Amino acid sequence: MVSNKIEEYIECIYEITRNGKPAKTNHIARCMKVSPASVTEMLRRLSDEGYVEYEKYRGASLTNRGMSIALKIKRKHRLLESFLVRILGMKRDESHVEACRLEHMLSDESERRICQMMNNPQFCPDGKPIPQCEEDCKRCTSEPSIPLTKLDIGDTGIITHLKCDENPSKIRRLISMGFVPGRNIILEEGVPAGGPLIVKLDECRIAIGREYASLVHVKRCT
Repeated sequence: MVSNKIEEYIECIYEITRNGKPAKTNHIARCMKVSPASVTEMLRRLSDEGYVEYEKYRGASLTNRGMSIALKIKRKHRLLESFLVRILGMKRDESHVEACRLEHMLSDESERRICQMMNNPQFCPDGKPIPQCEEDCKRCTSEPSIPLTKLDIGDTGIITHLKCDENPSKIRRLISMGFVPGRNIILEEGVPAGGPLIVKLDECRIAIGREYASLVHVKRCT
């Protein structure tokens, strides 16, 4: 397992080398707020472990192995920003600071579940692209889904995701009611004249307004 400190260095080098030039020791030292001597020692270690190509006086560049880790960190960071802003309603500047704290602790399984809940978002709230998800996460959007309101009475489905570009308070309300990806759902009846839908969520019978139901996307089971 890669340590948090190594991940921080790799992320720093990734940002510095986006212009295509190697990262200089002094530049990394300013970014990491450590001494140049500490940077030199870490770069030698990163080079020995295959994360960077390092030459004294020339600088450091990420290897394919290092780049893979850097993109994974960036993916977690921008997914977290999306989750914090679009689900929890956090301000964008606050979400960046919080994502920096959480990105190194987010497990791969939690990353997958956030991706699934948000229907594999392509951009973070600042408009920056979210690096492509791993192969096993492409199932987030591989199956066709429809809004819950499009089911027919008696239809059974599985919740795939929530439409997370809506008001965060609505999404939080849905989550608190148990509408999360992976749960089985049956549309039992619909109250006429635009009234709520009556659904069975696993073993619970719940009334949900159509405005909220339109935010719940499901895969119809045959």
